[in-house]
Amino acid sequence: MRGRFITFEGGEGTGKSTQLGLLNDWLKALGHATMVTREPGGTKLAEAVRRLLLDPELEPDGLSEIFLLEAARHDHVERIIRPAIEEGAVVLCDRFTDSSLVYQGLVRGLGWDEVAALNRLATGGLEPDLTLVFDMDPESALARAHSRNSLGRSRQSRLDDEPAEFHRRVREGFVELAEREPDRVRVIDADGPPEKVFARVRPVLPEALR
Repeated sequence: MRGRFITFEGGEGTGKSTQLGLLNDWLKALGHATMVTREPGGTKLAEAVRRLLLDPELEPDGLSEIFLLEAARHDHVERIIRPAIEEGAVVLCDRFTDSSLVYQGLVRGLGWDEVAALNRLATGGLEPDLTLVFDMDPESALARAHSRNSLGRSRQSRLDDEPAEFHRRVREGFVELAEREPDRVRVIDADGPPEKVFARVRPVLPEALR
């Protein structure tokens, strides 16, 4: 049987990675086979691209970012994601094509349709079965992100250090995404402790996974 593909999206510091971990533990306790991965990342090539993209000493423009991301994404899909789905696993991915639509397509100004076309080329048309967008006030989310960075738990400082307007536009972009694709995308209120947020995640999961 074909597995499921669930992606986790949202601005910096919204807690999506924490929620991914909680869902993974919950699904495994119910007996589901799962695989956890992330973008950019998941393969040696994609992890190398990740290090480039998150390096605070580098300043790639939107076009450079998207070409690097799509190269990593293609390798990730073909080597990791698609085989796992075909083997029946529930694949949980921290970011996927929707991040490119928002960050590069809207915020960096490359264009929604242009990035969507590159996404389709890189993934061979693979789309998530469900996308969870974790939403909260950008100022509060950034405070979380900066606290995380100060403890050495993340290398995402290049994005965290973008100006407040950048993060406001990211939030608006994910809201627009949900409006464009209401059947696939669910917006989760990310404000509150992790357990409270996870209680909002469970009801939107497909019945077969509950």
